[in-house]
Amino acid sequence: MGDVLGILFGLMFVAIPLLIIGAIVYFILKFKGGSPINFSYRGALRVYFYVVTLVCVGLVVGGVSTLVKVGFGETIGREFSYGDVYADHERVQERILDCQRNVPEYSGVKDEYCPDLSPHEARSLAEKVEFDMKSSLINGISLTLIGSFLLLLHLFGRRWVETGGERSDLLRKLYLITGLAVFAVVTIAALTVGVPAALRYAVLEVDPDHGSPGEPLAVAIVALPVWITYLAATIRTTRS
Repeated sequence: MGDVLGILFGLMFVAIPLLIIGAIVYFILKFKGGSPINFSYRGALRVYFYVVTLVCVGLVVGGVSTLVKVGFGETIGREFSYGDVYADHERVQERILDCQRNVPEYSGVKDEYCPDLSPHEARSLAEKVEFDMKSSLINGISLTLIGSFLLLLHLFGRRWVETGGERSDLLRKLYLITGLAVFAVVTIAALTVGVPAALRYAVLEVDPDHGSPGEPLAVAIVALPVWITYLAATIRTTRS
């Protein structure tokens, strides 16, 4: 995962404890309001559904954005999405040149005088890019399928458990605000990284090892509709 996806999953791990703490505050406020507080298995189940739903949305966003990144690499160019592979390959080539300088009788066998060179590092640039692309494709499909299945399962379960009035209560609003904040930060971060990188790639024709815009742009494209969805749902729930 790249930097932007790291931000996404980092925020998810921060948001989930906040959502749980908010649920506890919700029950405390309910108690102070005079409502009797008994352990509600259904209430705890609602908290579970909201937490896992947020996690599943993050999985789907990560999976789909990875597939979009692969699509960018296939349509625009491999350098557009896999600049880090080019940068790593350049560093490996520098290590091999150092081996040649240190060993005058260097025979051309990469691992003979560079014993710390891994099998992956010894591959050609084309092989490394192809390997990374296939890995991204596998990861993207896996995350998308797993996240989508679990998301649909928990959405159905939550709707089955909740009553009509509970779909606009404080717990529901807390979930929406948490999701809204998470995907707002992710989208803004991805846009601020991806758009300048894409402009530099198109206008300045920088080397791919100076940063590739494929991943942050893919995250922004996928996270933006999710952000808008949470925003619309939050406003609609608040007004109702």
